[in-house]
Amino acid sequence: MVQQRFTLVWDRPVSPDASTHVSLFDGGTHPLHIVASGHGADEPGALRDLSVTLKERHESAEAIAYVSEEYAALTGNPR
Repeated sequence: MVQQRFTLVWDRPVSPDASTHVSLFDGGTHPLHIVASGHGADEPGALRDLSVTLKERHESAEAIAYVSEEYAALTGNPR
């Protein structure tokens, strides 16, 4: 069984005018640490913002690929 290295933690707003936040955690290091966060009007928007942040910060290709896969699974559209 392969353990997933990365995980997303969501903060979904209760208020309709609040942003959705998502944080990417790296479980491949000890202790678990946050790689980056993103926010947007909805889940796809938050993942797009997270993806941009990862690329701007030159994070690992694995982290960027993971977020891209999650975006594609959520929206049905590859990013």
